Amino acid sequence: MPTLLLVTHDDVLANAYRARLIREGFTVERCRGGNDALTLGRQCHPDLLLLDLVLPGIHGLDVLKWLTDVPALVKVPVLLLTEHTVAPDILEECLFWGAKGAIHKDLASLADVVARVRRLLQPPARSAATAPASTAS
Repeated sequence: MPTLLLVTHDDVLANAYRARLIREGFTVERCRGGNDALTLGRQCHPDLLLLDLVLPGIHGLDVLKWLTDVPALVKVPVLLLTEHTVAPDILEECLFWGAKGAIHKDLASLADVVARVRRLLQPPARSAATAPASTAS
C-alpha cells in the first residue's frame, strides 16, 4: 500500500483528500507546513508527496528546493496543489525543481486527484530496447 505525504494547512482540503485516498487504498500522512514535511518525510518514507504551494511561513517552492538536500526524499515524486490562478513562471520554476505536475485544488475533483496520484506512482514503461533480453533454456 503506497504511502502519501500530504502537506497543506487547509483542513477541509486535507480531510477530503485524506478520506478519499485512504478509501482508494493509500496510507496518508499529513502535515501543515514545510518544516514538518521534511521531518515527517524522513520518518514515513513516502512514495509520493502532495505539496500545497501556499503554506504558512514558507512557500511550497522553497520546500521543493529543500527536498533536493534530503537524500530520503530527493527521488520522491511531488504533485503540487495549486490554485488555478498560480503564476505560470512559479509553476515553471516548480517543474524545474523537480515537481512532476500540478493539480488545481480549486478545480480538480477527488477522482482527478486519485487518478493523478496513481499515474505518478506507476513505474515508467520500459521500451523493448531497454528491456532485458530473455534467455532460452
